[in-house]
Amino acid sequence: MKILILSHEYPPVGGGGANACMNLAREYAAVGHSVVVLSVWYQGLSNDETIGAVRIVRIHAARKHPEHCGFGEMLDFLLKAVPMAKKLEETYRFDICQVFFAIPSGPIAYILKKKYGLPYVIRFGGGDIPGFQERFAVVYKILGPFEKQIWKKADALVANSEGLRKLALAFYDKKEVLVIPNGVDLRAFSDPDKAQKERSADSEQPENRRNELRLLFVSRLIERKGLQFLLPQMGEIRKRCAAAGKSVVLSVVGDGPYREELERIVREYKIEDAVRFYGQKSKAELPLYYQSADIFVFPSKKEGMPNVVLEAMSYGLPIVMTPCEGSAELVTNNGIVAPAEEFSKAIMELIDDPTKRRCLGDHSRRNVERFFAWNKTAGQYEALFDKIITGSMR
Repeated sequence: MKILILSHEYPPVGGGGANACMNLAREYAAVGHSVVVLSVWYQGLSNDETIGAVRIVRIHAARKHPEHCGFGEMLDFLLKAVPMAKKLEETYRFDICQVFFAIPSGPIAYILKKKYGLPYVIRFGGGDIPGFQERFAVVYKILGPFEKQIWKKADALVANSEGLRKLALAFYDKKEVLVIPNGVDLRAFSDPDKAQKERSADSEQPENRRNELRLLFVSRLIERKGLQFLLPQMGEIRKRCAAAGKSVVLSVVGDGPYREELERIVREYKIEDAVRFYGQKSKAELPLYYQSADIFVFPSKKEGMPNVVLEAMSYGLPIVMTPCEGSAELVTNNGIVAPAEEFSKAIMELIDDPTKRRCLGDHSRRNVERFFAWNKTAGQYEALFDKIITGSMR
């Protein structure tokens, strides 16, 4: 089938939603589908290129930062992407359109369906659901009625977790919302088994490594990710580790507008020796951080289904995560779900019990292989597309 994907973010621009978009596009193309992605241009990127078998067309719209954008930038993308979307449809005559983020890409798909009859599926990312982000409260109120029309005309609505599905239904309950989880690409990492083998051989490590516990946080640095709740607890974690003859370090990988405030908190609590900021890293650089970590921490307030947690699981890491959207599916027998304010207790529980830590990490790895491979996720979308195209959707 011929698939058009609309997304205002596509790697290296964007975060977890962009990563999901890229991996699904690759999986569709890998089994023979024709795939075109319409996204935003950023400095250093090509206007039009084919990577693997996926064609990526990028629109020159306002985009100040690769890792985040405001509503004005989304609106600019929407307006400038419509003519190109029409041109691509007239060239390819697509069978289906997949929308990443109902806002800003939903209106483009709505226009294509009205003009050409192209069916579309909305894949929610979180922030495109009214009520998800406090900073867009006014925007949600203004756009709410229009967004409901876009959802109504969609051929299917898809959330990537049960929690996100419930949030979507709280806004609009006149249409079924399906759940298709995110996945993780095991091929993206050099040797995911290596890390688990190294952690299982602590007794053979140098004395300073055996006594150092490494916590890892990977994400865009924005207020919603909740790192500000964990940092003040690092002093107590450090103190308790020192009493047991151990040291602890939290590695923060990522960048964003909230970094300055997070660094201020580190100085305020005098924990500079226990927290290290490494900035944004490419996919090629991330394995080093996952491989050297002992515990992955994720104190986010709201999510869809965080890709970084899946990546950490693929490296056999135990997870400490808040009860946000996605936690019910991701953290079962492989970690601890706790409020961000209580992370110190959960972290110390794993630090004090290396056997439990390794056992949970083993479960993380197995769960990823069994439930969260991208090809399985893509297969669920393909089945949905086929039902829509053949008219067998009820």
